[in-house]
Amino acid sequence: MYHLLPEPQQLKLEDGSAFQINDGVWLSLMMEQEEPRLERHCRRAFPGAKLASSTEGSGYSLLLHSAAGTSAGERLQKGASGGGSGENGVAGAGPVGVPEAELSLLEGRKESYLLEVSEHRVRIRATDAAGLYYGLQTLLQLRNPQGEIAAVTIMDWPDTRLRAMNYDLRQTFSKPELLVRYLADFSNYKINAVLIEYEDKFPFRKYPELTHPQHALNPEQLEALHDAAKEHFIEIIPLQQSFGHLEYVLRHDRWRHLRETESSTGEICPSRPESYQLITDLLEEMMEAHPDSPYIHLGCDEVYSLCECAQCREAFGGIRERAFIAFLNRLIEFTSSRGRTPVFWHDMLDKCPPEELAKLDPRSVAMIWIYNGRNIEAEVSGLADKFRALGIEVMGAPAVRSFDSAEHQNYPVLDNRTDNLRQWAEAAGRLHLDCVVATNWTGPFSLGVPYGIFETTWYPMLLHAELAWNRKADTETFIDRFLERFHGIPAGKAHELQGRYRLEDYYNLIWKLVDEVRLNKDSAGLIAVMHDFEDATDRSRAIHKYVYRWEMYPGDEAEWQSLLNSYRHNRRGREAVRPRMTAALEQYQSPDMAAHFVSSRFFLHDYLERTLYHVMGLHLDHPATS
Repeated sequence: MYHLLPEPQQLKLEDGSAFQINDGVWLSLMMEQEEPRLERHCRRAFPGAKLASSTEGSGYSLLLHSAAGTSAGERLQKGASGGGSGENGVAGAGPVGVPEAELSLLEGRKESYLLEVSEHRVRIRATDAAGLYYGLQTLLQLRNPQGEIAAVTIMDWPDTRLRAMNYDLRQTFSKPELLVRYLADFSNYKINAVLIEYEDKFPFRKYPELTHPQHALNPEQLEALHDAAKEHFIEIIPLQQSFGHLEYVLRHDRWRHLRETESSTGEICPSRPESYQLITDLLEEMMEAHPDSPYIHLGCDEVYSLCECAQCREAFGGIRERAFIAFLNRLIEFTSSRGRTPVFWHDMLDKCPPEELAKLDPRSVAMIWIYNGRNIEAEVSGLADKFRALGIEVMGAPAVRSFDSAEHQNYPVLDNRTDNLRQWAEAAGRLHLDCVVATNWTGPFSLGVPYGIFETTWYPMLLHAELAWNRKADTETFIDRFLERFHGIPAGKAHELQGRYRLEDYYNLIWKLVDEVRLNKDSAGLIAVMHDFEDATDRSRAIHKYVYRWEMYPGDEAEWQSLLNSYRHNRRGREAVRPRMTAALEQYQSPDMAAHFVSSRFFLHDYLERTLYHVMGLHLDHPATS
């Protein structure tokens, strides 16, 4: 009945009829401090409704009453004054302050709320503005298409302080206006942070050659992103790579001499003074562009060629971790002196000798990323203990999309991702992690090919949103709640059409249900196109068997005909998908970026057309293929 995302901490069904919105509602909003965002969100949620707001009392509350039977003006008058008896015998209908006895249930729980729905009124109470906003999001999910809200009491709070998604702009990514829009979508599911790796999509001023000439965000787009984040109670954590993954910098002739070795296209040498100057210049610009962020992520993962140049070997005795920590400490000092808390990926210190690790500046945060395996909690616990013993805070990072031994993954490898997210939720609970980020990589690194499209990752992203808010949520029901909440497929309809399925079956399921989708149909359609592409290309891989047979029996008419039949069927299947894939992608990406993705998927097949099939005499207008 209640297909809510995330699943609330406590929900109690109440007796009585549903609250009716069809006849109109009036709203009373009380705030201990003026918060224009709350007023705007209330007006968006109930357009045309009368709204009275005041700044008095303690806490935050929103009261909804049906407008039926009494003029809106009269109800607003009573609501604003806070006195007397409300309509239908409801005492104290107006916002007279949130009772301390009831608010004490939420004490110490930021962003928490109490939501009560009865036949005659709806009331949301919270101790802070964000809590009231999240209560409003739950209320909107409770409202059914008929304008009814069933009688219920919900007490809800987040288990994780910072619940973050990830924008990785290194490869293909969504149009800037969609990046802005998705922040509102994240907040609907109670996400309150986003980690953004801009790479060359950032408008660098001091080193403009590092800014992508076509796809970089301009200052106005960056400002729109920040405005949307603030409007929806989301914190942006910028990520500026500072050690490895600097291919977009070190590929330029101007900076090539700063590579650790000639072949290390992405790792900078920490021994060269110019390296520190360059990186701190980039960090300075990133921090200036994100004045409200208390954090700056330094990256610093996968520095594969660390301590290989002669200068580093001499300076650090050939000890990789010593070289790493020495440079990292300089960056920690630089960012800390500017009032930011620096974050770094943990992996280069995974097996660091204790005597070297003890030198790490504790004014930093280690973000532990472990994406696979069955022993996440044990691994994270050991690492967290090491860092915490040195006074270093720890954050966590599962993945909603990562390598997974699948270079061309058109949607996430869900068996790995759901398991990873669930294990991390358990680990985060036991270790009391304050921040968990769902990393969502667009490719292995700058010079690779794209994994897949952001819009195919909503399913694992919202599973993360659920588990970051409520670590004990029922993941066995998540797929049904997601299908109803995100796609508008009524509860039970998917089972009626497809029988039994599991949490991990979404990508095998949604393309079969695309005709039933009522919400986010374009996202479901994109997945269906990717499925059709994979189906066509999987069959194409078998053509080598027919080519091999032709090599074994050259001139045999039956072998040739069999080869032609396979070629014709597979080629036409693939080519039928190409324009559909292009059209689907252009909903989300610029035409040239969409073309890049399509080319990356069809490249091998197109290459074989030119270098093998045409040479052999295979083509669609061959008499035997007509």
